[in-house]
Amino acid sequence: MTSSSAAASPTARLWVFNAGGEEALRLPAQQHYSPSREVRRLRYEATHLLRLLAAPGDYLYLPALEDSAARLLDHEGAELPSPPEVGTVLEVKPWVLEPHILKELAAAPCLAPYRLLLPELDAPYLHLAHRRGCAGLVERCCRELGYPEALRAHWVEAGADRAETERRLLELWQGLGAEQAAGARLVLKRPYSSSGRGVQFVSAQPEARELSSAVGSCQRLGSVSLEPYWQVEANWALEYERLETGAVHFVGYSHFVTSERGAYAGNVLWTQQQLGERLRALVPEHELTALIALHEAYLGEQLAGSSYVGYIGIDLFVYRRDEVLALHPAVEINLRCTMGVLAHRAQLRDWPEGSTELFTLDYGHGVRR
Repeated sequence: MTSSSAAASPTARLWVFNAGGEEALRLPAQQHYSPSREVRRLRYEATHLLRLLAAPGDYLYLPALEDSAARLLDHEGAELPSPPEVGTVLEVKPWVLEPHILKELAAAPCLAPYRLLLPELDAPYLHLAHRRGCAGLVERCCRELGYPEALRAHWVEAGADRAETERRLLELWQGLGAEQAAGARLVLKRPYSSSGRGVQFVSAQPEARELSSAVGSCQRLGSVSLEPYWQVEANWALEYERLETGAVHFVGYSHFVTSERGAYAGNVLWTQQQLGERLRALVPEHELTALIALHEAYLGEQLAGSSYVGYIGIDLFVYRRDEVLALHPAVEINLRCTMGVLAHRAQLRDWPEGSTELFTLDYGHGVRR
């Protein structure tokens, strides 16, 4: 049974780790969505990470996997000694807000005795979750803060048929490629993805297989973007939170590492003071202050009228441009809690100041040192 308002008592929060859910946003709610086997395994084994967000009295949703049925765990990830009282209101807190996980929860037998308070998926949220939302932020950074125009993403909309899509994509691709140095690459991005998924490094002048794959993605997804590849020196993120009042405020820094393919590989477990000092050593403080203010304003404007309440992460990176270090002001907007937020909570709880450890995903073990 579901409810749009908490009319019953008691009330508890239900934390749901549906990592990778951004890709499901491209599909209509009525269309079937099945995450890959790898993503299902991640959701199952990494659910215990949500202990870093949960408080006593909260619950974790452990999804079904192979022969096991979905079930509830307590806030520490342990089996429940007894189920919640029938009629308990569970305020659903998904990792990624998308319609398919909400349908799954509404139909889950283990949740049938309870009233689910489901978050609303509204137009402002969907607009900002698309990579065009981040592209708009980059354009504003270029216009108002003087970031280089070369950082802008270039979009290709699918044509009426495959041939028209290929013509449009090839025209943009060859034009961007001609502006790059010999041996340079471009970055092709799908509209709904995150954490390195949906990002492909391609040749500046397209090879036949690259073009064919890109055309297929554009036809299937409706659009793709192309932008120059930059030599990344360090990956960072700025973490924000949107409150019930609609205000968006900065909550912290995140410094993370990625694999060669750009996938998330771990967060550095430094204190917020250490993280801030390290980033300000790379980026002038006045530039960082202005960027945070612009991020807060942009997110607040884009989510005006939305019911979304929670964390928002904006990925950045420091890159080398003309032999000097520069900051890319917005690579990706994550409309959710992020590993950076979890790393910060883990650092506060378990790691001393000055730690040089990494917060990583290690299947079967959660956080590792």
